[in-house]
Amino acid sequence: MATMNEFRLMAVAMDHRMRQLAAARLTDRELLHRMAGHLPELHKIWVGTSDRELAMLCRDYPGFYRYASLMEEAFEEERAKPVPDGNLPELNDALKQLLSALLTSAVALERGYQSLIDAEQPEAGLLAKLNARHSRWMADRERFPELLNKGGAPERVLKLVASATGEMASRIAQLRSHIHRHGVTN
Repeated sequence: MATMNEFRLMAVAMDHRMRQLAAARLTDRELLHRMAGHLPELHKIWVGTSDRELAMLCRDYPGFYRYASLMEEAFEEERAKPVPDGNLPELNDALKQLLSALLTSAVALERGYQSLIDAEQPEAGLLAKLNARHSRWMADRERFPELLNKGGAPERVLKLVASATGEMASRIAQLRSHIHRHGVTN
């Protein structure tokens, strides 16, 4: 179980990213898509903190509070919708962990490339590290549908995962392109 310090660090990261995204004047739906990789951390905070601790994090980190509120609203909206063909099947624990790692890695890449763009003096070697991590992420992303198939996931799950990771890959590519166009190096 995570400590309050760890929860605070997660909330700080979400707060920071929400502030960056808010500056881009994105819609709530776009914000949720861009923050998808933070879902595992948000869930950890949600189930690992007391009501008092959660309230404190929401008070101290308005971006975190906004993200948590948007997710809660989206969840309620989805729950209220009729499901014509049944719920999506539950993934087994191994696939859940792999999907969580894939999403979390994508968020880390987005954060890393964005911090490289934002930094006055980037950390030495950061671009090379990010590019190596990006190559591994792309390979994992390409391999994941095969693992879903082997795990018996239906086509609609494959499409959902492909769409979500495709959007993330597109955003990462835009950041990388920005870095290349503007000659950001370290």
